[in-house]
Amino acid sequence: MSWDDDYHRYQEEAAMEAFREEELRRIAEEPVFGYLAVHGDAIEARVKRCLAEAQVLSGSGHHGAALTRAASGVEVTIRFFLARPLVQGAFLSEDWAELLSQKVLSGRTAEDRELLPAILWNWRIDITKVKLPDGSQAWEQIVRRVWPRRNDYVHKADDASADEALLAIECLTALLSQVVDPLATRLGFTREQTGCWSVVAAKNPPEHLNLNPPRTHPRRDPFLV
Repeated sequence: MSWDDDYHRYQEEAAMEAFREEELRRIAEEPVFGYLAVHGDAIEARVKRCLAEAQVLSGSGHHGAALTRAASGVEVTIRFFLARPLVQGAFLSEDWAELLSQKVLSGRTAEDRELLPAILWNWRIDITKVKLPDGSQAWEQIVRRVWPRRNDYVHKADDASADEALLAIECLTALLSQVVDPLATRLGFTREQTGCWSVVAAKNPPEHLNLNPPRTHPRRDPFLV
């Protein structure tokens, strides 16, 4: 076999490997896209409401309530925007998705706390690179400060400080802007154009912007199921 034959064979094998990887990516992303196209608007409305209310409560000096509301927004974001759809995309199972998302939120063990970074890493998302304005890691602050202090406020009647409320708000904002938004773009959502998850603009050529209409998906609320 000549050098040219070896080279062409190598090219064919590389092309086939790239094709297989692309097909596996497409198969994994389809259920994630489908879940978020149907449920994304209801999830986002709830999370944005948590964020807005936390900001108002913090501004009026109700720091414990603000901490609690922002922490709830973090949990909804992790469970419904990340863990559940991404696990379902990997395992094609709603039961597995629900089980693992519950373990992520429980955080009872070190292994539970590492589940979300592992799930996101499988989708080439490094949550340890999600940073807050002060440069600290958002996930570490969520696990070590936001959730424990929220629990102390709710279950032990501890006081919460303005800094703790602000930290929770910053963590929620960082998750949305540095994880959810890039994931949505990667999956093909066009929220910056349509303003929602359920309507996805078509990729039309510049000279024919109205060639194909946007795709519209039915809206459902996962909290009412």
